[in-house]
Amino acid sequence: MVILKMNSIPKKHVPTLIFLVCVVVVSLLVGILSRPYFTESIFYVDQHKYTYDHEQGNQITYKSSTADPIQVTVNQQKRTVSIDQQNYVITQISSTPIATYNVSYADGRKYTVEQQSEQLLSYDEQGNMLSPVNMYIDGQRVIEDHEEYYNPAALVTVAYPEYHHTPGTPVLLFIALAGLIYGWCSFYYPRFQKFQFLLSLRWIWLKDPEPSEFYYAMSKIGGIACMIVAIWGAFQAF
Repeated sequence: MVILKMNSIPKKHVPTLIFLVCVVVVSLLVGILSRPYFTESIFYVDQHKYTYDHEQGNQITYKSSTADPIQVTVNQQKRTVSIDQQNYVITQISSTPIATYNVSYADGRKYTVEQQSEQLLSYDEQGNMLSPVNMYIDGQRVIEDHEEYYNPAALVTVAYPEYHHTPGTPVLLFIALAGLIYGWCSFYYPRFQKFQFLLSLRWIWLKDPEPSEFYYAMSKIGGIACMIVAIWGAFQAF
């Protein structure tokens, strides 16, 4: 068994070792704690976030921390979405060349929803496209004349899990990790700073092909800036 002793490590590498240990520990904690966030499918209804809760028979229940649960009853090509004791029936009428659905409301109104690229578009019985944008004033929903409270496209999103999505951009965490390491090397290691100078090819046009003290100072400042941007980028992943 080999035991790594601190006094066996060159002093100039001790800060780097401490930095890397901190980065690894934080990365592991972030990865473990954020895994459910990046892997759990969600959808939004009336600005409330919903996630899968449980399934019993042919009924699926979705939960929200800010609103009542939503139930989806699956019956072959027909699905019934139950929200606030109101039932909305969605029937898939075709899957190719574009997915098309009929949406029936309790008052008898019917709409068509079509998948165009990555977006669901709603049409009324006259073929007029409905606006996918809902209006809110001071956090309260504003309903215009002849507008349904729940947009047909939103109901199709609820009914079919393939239209749910996972939030965030986890790849930004890996980019941030690389940025932290790059920034540290640019800040702490003169050899790395000189290596960057050689890669820039600026030395070809200089009489003295050695980086100046100003260049080293700017490399340190650039390294600090890179680490700050990397930390900011990591937060943008969520």
